[in-house]
Amino acid sequence: MRITNKNGTVVADIESWEKAFKEVDDAKHWEEGRSAMSLAKYFSLPNIEQSNGIKLIKEYIEICGFKDLEPIRARIEHESRFDEFRGKGRMHDMVIWGNGGGIHLVICIEAKVDEPFGSLVSEAYRESVEYVNKNPRSKRSQRIKDLCEKYYKIDVNDITSDTGIRYQLLHYLAGAITEAKSCNDVVLMPIMVFKTNKYNKENDNKKDYEVFIKSMNFVLLNSEKEIYKNNIDGVDVYMTYIEIPI
Repeated sequence: MRITNKNGTVVADIESWEKAFKEVDDAKHWEEGRSAMSLAKYFSLPNIEQSNGIKLIKEYIEICGFKDLEPIRARIEHESRFDEFRGKGRMHDMVIWGNGGGIHLVICIEAKVDEPFGSLVSEAYRESVEYVNKNPRSKRSQRIKDLCEKYYKIDVNDITSDTGIRYQLLHYLAGAITEAKSCNDVVLMPIMVFKTNKYNKENDNKKDYEVFIKSMNFVLLNSEKEIYKNNIDGVDVYMTYIEIPI
């Protein structure tokens, strides 16, 4: 599998991964025990093709029912633009594209150690309204409205109620569906949690994920690996939360 960044810099090992990462992201995020470096090590050691990361992805691809599908290429720090507003789109830690058996699959990876999923949708919306009041040209609040109406099917007037959904997860879903539509097929969304020495056992990421899965009406596909499935905006979406001891 060929891995690059958006500049086309090829990732062949942990050293070139670091170089490629720092070309497109802040160097301060490249830190031992944190998510960026943990993801890189998991997918590049001892080498990319024999890494635990590739083995895990292939395992989950097969469990989802795509036995003849192989990962072909990947990009780190990949941006998905899901609307026409200014500013950044959804930044995926890594996106993998694969095909086989007449299926095109995109895998949008969210890497975590114990970094939280951030604000609730209701909190993000209230903050965005305050920001727009000071910066009238901003489309922050409109973006949140659009995402809620399109994917969460919630009325605009109800956004300020406490839905319990974290905005980052809704943003993640929008970016993943956009990537799937670009290849006219399905998407797998693995949240990969690396339990390094900087992992905080008290974090609530798993609970936030479970609230999201339930609120978005995902259906359990595989109980052993806790893979869930839904069809959202015409796209088959597979989602899972994977804890990886380091």
